[in-house]
Amino acid sequence: MQKLLFLNLIGLLLVCLPVIAQKSTADSLSLVSKIEADSARLKELQSELDLKMMSKQEAVAKAHRSASENVAAADRLSDDPRNKRLAKRADQNASEARRDAKTARRETERVNKLDKEIRTIKKRIARNQTRLNKFVQQANMNRAAGDTTQ
Repeated sequence: MQKLLFLNLIGLLLVCLPVIAQKSTADSLSLVSKIEADSARLKELQSELDLKMMSKQEAVAKAHRSASENVAAADRLSDDPRNKRLAKRADQNASEARRDAKTARRETERVNKLDKEIRTIKKRIARNQTRLNKFVQQANMNRAAGDTTQ
């Protein structure tokens, strides 16, 4: 009876080992596919970041120009406060400066959001790469252990 129980345990162990090895292989393949997908997304985001940075720089430069024009219009108006034409022009310049500043802030937020997403993906790639390295090390150790017993 004990012999039969012992043989059943050994048989069960022999059946479970390949299943565990297959799960490990599936997990490592899953990690590889995740790393590849994240790497592709990272490249896409980095190229998008370059475009957004240029857009942000243009928006910031335009906001500075608008602010300077607004200051100049306000100075002209302060010299002749009763001039309706100068008052209207100063009001238009102030509105344009506000609009351009809002656009610059929006572009800056977009760049920051994209940069945050890039950092998140880089961390995820590093974490998955570490997990994959553990699988590879375990597989190498299992192969080495199998080679020594044969």
